[in-house]
Amino acid sequence: MDIDDIPITYQIKFEKDHATVKATYDLSVPMGGPALIASFQISVEGVNLIGSFVPGQSAFTGAQFHTLANPDQDASVSFSISSSQGWTANDSDVLRGSKTYDDDEFSG
Repeated sequence: MDIDDIPITYQIKFEKDHATVKATYDLSVPMGGPALIASFQISVEGVNLIGSFVPGQSAFTGAQFHTLANPDQDASVSFSISSSQGWTANDSDVLRGSKTYDDDEFSG
């Protein structure tokens, strides 16, 4: 596989604990390749948790927290990533309000 065809490697996890959601993320591009992370967004209940992403990074890791407006209702979670070479990934899911503890995980 040509290094230009290799996407961004990512692992994103949303963990619900009562009314708090912890979102952790670990993104990286292949060493020596031309691709950089062009954009990254994670959202809970439609709120972007990455307030000031700076494009052009080769790796990005961290954790963000969000307090649910109503923990007894389902809460949507989503992510979106793009590279400087045109590669993209995005997905969404739901943290269930009926569960005190719930999680969603995305990787690629």
